Amino acid sequence: PGADPSAEIEEFASSKGVGFAEIAMGGGQNDNALQLVRTAAKDGSWVCLKNLHLVTSWLPALEKEIRNMSPDPQFRCFLTAEPHAKFPSILLESSLKITYEAPPGIKKNLQRTLESWSTDWFEKGGDCGDPSKQILRSQGMYVCAYFHAVLQERRTYIPQGWTKFYEFSRGDLQSACETVSLLVNSSAKAGSLDWRTLHGVLELAVYGCRVDNDFDLKLVGAYVASMFRTELLEGVGLMGNSSPGSNLKVPKSNKLTDFRLQLSSMPDTDEPRAFGLAPNADRSLQRVNSQRCIATLRTQSAALGEAGSTVALPPTDPRVWQKSLAPLWKVWDNLSRTQIAKVANIAVRAPKADDGPIETFILMDAMEAVKIVEKVTRVLSDLQKVAQGTGLSTPELQQQAVCLLSHEIPDSWSDSWPSAPVDPADFLQGLTKRYVALRGDWVKRVQEDSVLSRPASMRDFLRPNVFLNALRQKSSRALQVSIDNLHLLSCVGDAMIQDSSIKHVVQLEGLLLEGCSYEDRNGQLCDASRDSPLLSPLPVVSIAWMPRATHPHPGLGGQTGAGNVVPLPLYISIDREHMLSKLHFRTGDPQARIFNSAAVFLSDES
Repeated sequence: PGADPSAEIEEFASSKGVGFAEIAMGGGQNDNALQLVRTAAKDGSWVCLKNLHLVTSWLPALEKEIRNMSPDPQFRCFLTAEPHAKFPSILLESSLKITYEAPPGIKKNLQRTLESWSTDWFEKGGDCGDPSKQILRSQGMYVCAYFHAVLQERRTYIPQGWTKFYEFSRGDLQSACETVSLLVNSSAKAGSLDWRTLHGVLELAVYGCRVDNDFDLKLVGAYVASMFRTELLEGVGLMGNSSPGSNLKVPKSNKLTDFRLQLSSMPDTDEPRAFGLAPNADRSLQRVNSQRCIATLRTQSAALGEAGSTVALPPTDPRVWQKSLAPLWKVWDNLSRTQIAKVANIAVRAPKADDGPIETFILMDAMEAVKIVEKVTRVLSDLQKVAQGTGLSTPELQQQAVCLLSHEIPDSWSDSWPSAPVDPADFLQGLTKRYVALRGDWVKRVQEDSVLSRPASMRDFLRPNVFLNALRQKSSRALQVSIDNLHLLSCVGDAMIQDSSIKHVVQLEGLLLEGCSYEDRNGQLCDASRDSPLLSPLPVVSIAWMPRATHPHPGLGGQTGAGNVVPLPLYISIDREHMLSKLHFRTGDPQARIFNSAAVFLSDES
């Protein structure tokens, strides 16, 4: 996934003197793609249809079109797709299948790039008559290749390295190299480069356009600023100890053999520090890979059926439910008796007109938790009755059973809980925790009119983003300031409470930090060690919504002392899919925290 072979296919077609055309699917291109295939089949040219995992419902039509045509013998149709459970098996069986992956490791990635570059193009291309310009161009392109390799290989550490898989492709590297060549040629002074323009093109156009997370985009900018500098080409090295790429040494030459020789001295394997990540990031990677392996084993186990037989009973068969869903029934029964029953008698009243935004939110969230618990109890009970032969199976029940057997939760369970865990067992555990907290603690706070008198754990809520919005609305009404003119202040400790100019302060507890450590002694973020916990608990963090005009610095929050302030993203869970806001912390090295991809989480659920 993410390694686009279309550029190499096009080069190969060109070397064979064959016509080539490509089209990216997913944007209403279905009819155009079929017409392109028909034309290529008639002309004997090659065609590449990309990203077919985005149009799996259309693929039977493509398979039928190809099966019924009589193409020219030279015709080739290349299909690229990421793994997808609904990819038609008939189309797969009738195709030659190739797994195309980016080479693992920065060194191998660079080797592959340098092997694809011709000597003449690298040493004399770009119409650079001045020898100093030729050297600068070659150096710049080598840095582009290293930069590209770092961005690609950092994807190994998803979701810590990047929040998602970004398709940094060979075309991006080609665009970066062309930009370097153009800037070198247009430079009036030999040996100089317009770094500002290059930074803007790479950060905002070539690579940044693929990134849809603000903190990931900030990371791209940090990489660009640290690698594309005159000092680096002159042998000074990267900026500061926090900069990644300690293995990047740029020869002052335009000879491709010199760069290949330099590359041979690089290590074959990459440590997290090569990307600027915390030393314990490899342990985080092991955790993620373990979770993926377990999920794969569960899926395969469900597909094999009883006793490992490949001839499994259909998932709609109640006999399958009796065996496979029994552990889930047992878990829910235990949770219901030991935890849910303790708070089931606490009444949850409906919100009233004179309730404040936060009180209204808590009551509505508690009511949603009650509804989900009742729905889950009803569905699991009905499934159990059907499996025991005392209940009637319905299409809706069968559909929900299929989801649970696939280790997924039915969509109706998570309608009002957008960030719910996907695994059913984790879902039941998480739901129980929130149900007990909302009904047993937060509803009591509303009754006692003491909602914010004690520190709050936002992991107690089904919709913590709505809690932040309710707090913002409450502050807007009290301060008589438009919501749009408020921003979130934050600091560690109670300094904001002691500041009389800051109103409606809420203290958050139970937050978890990843990517770095927190020093209580000086109240700053610091580098994590190899043995540091993957998730470390933070002290109480105070937040408040205040006007930008009177409190322009969101990270100060009444604190004093040395240290720069850096914003960190606040996510609901460690999968980094749902970002709530950003919190500000003091640190001695803000750039290191960017390369670390340091972040704060409400819980360790994934």
